Amino acid sequence: MRQWVVNFFSRHTPSCKEMVQLISNSMEKQPPIRMRIKMSLHFLICKWCLRYKKQLFFIKKMLKLHPEKIEENVSTFLSPEARERLKRSLNPKTR
Repeated sequence: MRQWVVNFFSRHTPSCKEMVQLISNSMEKQPPIRMRIKMSLHFLICKWCLRYKKQLFFIKKMLKLHPEKIEENVSTFLSPEARERLKRSLNPKTR
């Protein structure tokens, strides 16, 4: 029975590769309810995608709590325009 449930979910939910993109996109814009349900079902059978989601949201939370660290750590890697876009996306007041 367990195997049947896993097979059913895997046929009716996004693949892990698709989930990576969906999770990344969901950080900026909430997906439609139907896709959120499919994603939730996928998380029930895939601990790796769930772990990836938790890690991304943890990083986002930490960056919001410590925006000054962005400037310290990315100034040598990002152009000034990219830094500004990053700051704006992390600061909900400027959206």
